[in-house]
Amino acid sequence: MKLEVEPIQIETAHPFRIARGTRTSYEIFVVSLTHDGVTGRGEAAPQPFYGESPMTVRAAINSIGQMLDGEPEDVRARLNRDGGDLFEALRAHASVRSALDSALWDLRGQREEAPVWQLIGAQAENAPATSFTIGFDVPGVIDAKVDAAAPYRILKVKVGLPGDMEILDRVIARSGKVVRVDANEGWDLETAMEKTVELYRRQVELCEQPLPHANEDDLRQLKRVSPLPVILDESIEGPGDVLRRHDQGHGINIKLMKCGGITRALEMIAVARTHSLQVMIGCMIETSLGITAAAQLSPLCDYADLDGNLLLKFDPFEGVRVQDGYLTLSQEPGLGVRRRSEP
Repeated sequence: MKLEVEPIQIETAHPFRIARGTRTSYEIFVVSLTHDGVTGRGEAAPQPFYGESPMTVRAAINSIGQMLDGEPEDVRARLNRDGGDLFEALRAHASVRSALDSALWDLRGQREEAPVWQLIGAQAENAPATSFTIGFDVPGVIDAKVDAAAPYRILKVKVGLPGDMEILDRVIARSGKVVRVDANEGWDLETAMEKTVELYRRQVELCEQPLPHANEDDLRQLKRVSPLPVILDESIEGPGDVLRRHDQGHGINIKLMKCGGITRALEMIAVARTHSLQVMIGCMIETSLGITAAAQLSPLCDYADLDGNLLLKFDPFEGVRVQDGYLTLSQEPGLGVRRRSEP
């Protein structure tokens, strides 16, 4: 197979602030794989939190050399099997594995003239509504963000910083919508126990990663007493984490950029269901190429948080759409993603 890589700089419309810091600019990589005249594409959005950067992506891609030779399905198997040469070479580079895996699914869908969601056994009509993230900011900007989110049914508010409950109350009062929160590991156990009660009183739907992922015993204790669902995010990277940490939360947040792609995500969903865990499909700050790959899994999940593309100043791709707040999957073969012209 022929491999091509294109770096793209993307920017958010507003500074994106969470408990770990603030960013406005991100470098992502478009990976293209061509076999027998058909090209599939995927996106790598490296995250420093998981040990990746633009430099590590470039190095990882340069390291795999001739390992992509062979039939696409054989390559995908070697990419996702523990002990497979591609998996071992890219074990520490989940976003690169995700880009390659998505490109291979896109390639297969085009060759078989079927959308990826159909190939994985999902039903497009079951795609859920996606939440829209309101990052931490000053009150005036929060109001503007809430107003701009009018087309969306569900809002996700970033918490875990001083003054977070005041911001949350402002969002609830102004929007009147279903609200979720994400603390990004910003609380300790005592704070989380108090905050989850406050969130429940405010009819918040769920809370993502209230405690640091290393505090496993605290997470177990919080799960036992929390009046609303605790969804594990930073705690969960791959299928092994779901198996090992299933007693630390009520559900998991799967992101392709941290688990390594659609194939591994399907494994995670299967493991989660055996332990009666809820499943959210989430994202990083990504273009519609990466978001659309994740959206193929959304009908198999309980919650969707696929808004990384909606937060961009300019999205270079067009793929999955949101209509009346719900994800609308394409009937086109593969991922059904198209390149957009520069503004």
